[in-house]
Amino acid sequence: MNKKLSPYGMLRIHESGDAPYQAHFVPEDVRKVCVELAPSTYLDVGCNRGQLIAAVKKGLNNHAVCVGVEMNTVAAKDAEQVCDRVYPCTFDAAIGGLKADYPGGFDVISFADVLEHMYDPWEAMVLAKDLLSGRGKCVFQIPNMGHRSIIGGLLSNRFDYELMGLLDVTHIRFFTPGSFEDACQQAEYKIIRKVPIMEENPQPVLSAFSTLIAGSEDVKNFLRILGVAQINLPLLAMWQICYVCEPL
Repeated sequence: MNKKLSPYGMLRIHESGDAPYQAHFVPEDVRKVCVELAPSTYLDVGCNRGQLIAAVKKGLNNHAVCVGVEMNTVAAKDAEQVCDRVYPCTFDAAIGGLKADYPGGFDVISFADVLEHMYDPWEAMVLAKDLLSGRGKCVFQIPNMGHRSIIGGLLSNRFDYELMGLLDVTHIRFFTPGSFEDACQQAEYKIIRKVPIMEENPQPVLSAFSTLIAGSEDVKNFLRILGVAQINLPLLAMWQICYVCEPL
């Protein structure tokens, strides 16, 4: 019988850089959005080993200055192979250098599944605005805490951290699309595009929930007891959501 890995053990794996997705994972929807925006200067915050930057760079035929910020010094060293410049530190510590070295700002700044790892993601969103060029945009991708797996776990008295996924053990902040859109408004961003990342075949799940809610007074009463006035059904099958934002 395999012993379940503890959060302590999971964190040690992350610290070693051996988490399953760390070496190769590229958030495809973020990559597509960044390439479509066609930046001449691009900054990826939390760039890890530079996987996303390499993919964006390839999509732009290497016609962009690509910069990364990565606090894991081992990963940052690897990222130097694909980035024009890497700042091996936290984002707030890199701000001064980024402003001095790139006074024209960046056309695109991405935070691809990064904000949830920060103690103060709200400050990071504000700081990023000062690094944008005149046409600059921020691309934020966040995990959705309204997914049915999270709700099911809570109703079952479980909130179990995982090595990766929605409950990644290194996540310290949690968002739903609604709460993140509030954060965008508070940081004075205008959301110009949303790209939901859904389950592979969400329709059967959403149809089943819709039928259950519509046909059962007991379910409706249960939701009322929970204080739920209305369910946003698509959120139940949404893993993540990607936002393209610009300063107001």
